[in-house]
Amino acid sequence: MRKTYYLLFATILLIGNLKAQKTIDLRSVSVYPHPIADTVFGSWKFSVADYEFQDDKLLLLTFEKSLEHPKVILTDGSQNIISTFEIPDEAKKLYKDYQGYTNIICESTIYRITIINNEIHLGKLPMDDYRRHIMPCLDTIGKDIYFSNYDRDYPEFTYYAYNTSKLAVNPFKTVCDKEQLQGYNMEYYFLQPKQKLLARQLADEYKVDKHRIAVMMTGLTNSYFYTPLYAPLFIINDTVCIFDHCSNAILKYDKSQHLLDSITIDYNHPKNWREWKHQLIVDKETNKVYAVYQKSGFFYLKNIDMKTGKIVSSFKLSNQYVDKLKIKNNEVYYVYSPFESVQEFFIYKETIRN
Repeated sequence: MRKTYYLLFATILLIGNLKAQKTIDLRSVSVYPHPIADTVFGSWKFSVADYEFQDDKLLLLTFEKSLEHPKVILTDGSQNIISTFEIPDEAKKLYKDYQGYTNIICESTIYRITIINNEIHLGKLPMDDYRRHIMPCLDTIGKDIYFSNYDRDYPEFTYYAYNTSKLAVNPFKTVCDKEQLQGYNMEYYFLQPKQKLLARQLADEYKVDKHRIAVMMTGLTNSYFYTPLYAPLFIINDTVCIFDHCSNAILKYDKSQHLLDSITIDYNHPKNWREWKHQLIVDKETNKVYAVYQKSGFFYLKNIDMKTGKIVSSFKLSNQYVDKLKIKNNEVYYVYSPFESVQEFFIYKETIRN
């Protein structure tokens, strides 16, 4: 009987203690399986060399054996081919210009793609004029067109804003790798006397700096010792953002090209410098900016906080050695063919888990 009272008393105490305890809500944790790539488009009859988004559809640059006989294809989200057009030239890539048009860059000409009633039409463009006046243009805000005089073979260039209403050009930012420019100019002084004379003669004839002629003669810009400048301009939330990797800063400008802010960055200097691929991708749907890295053949997309300049998350792609990375609405698209497989090049996508 005494044991029964003891057990009853202990039970009452236990129930009282449980009632006295506070309830703690634990925040939910999302657990995802290993990322799997979804096939966006694939065919065993031909490979995809390049692609561009066309509203809710895709424009594909395809080939069977080589890009000497390519086709451009319009397809929907269910992989149905809507329209096909044979390209009468050897194609290199698709190129979307600042006006939003998708163009085919070929060996000897450029074709602009237009879609009329879901049918592909090609219009031939003058290559020299297009390269000179359209390709340097990057984006627009209002009546301002942003462009640069970037030259892969020179370690300095300037960004400009052209106001189509005032017909005025405003140079507002010059990007320069001073250390590399110094080495670039020294190439002239390493030439032999006869070579220096030839460099000066060619410079006078073509109205070009003798240092540039010297570099062309030595082939510096095609060597392992030269790295082309990478300081892209993007318009994000109506703010002009220049990612100046030479000065390790994100520079933000307003619509009048006045400097608003300068944010220090270091993501371009990882411990292993080979991992940084000198590539940024902007998701225009979400305005997120990703830096691209590669390690052991796998690509990593690292989201940059535009307020601090720091990396806030990293996403590893599930396939190795992919190509043509593009990001839209938190999904990364790419062209890929499994290693040692007879499969053609398909387009895949993965949802970015931040």
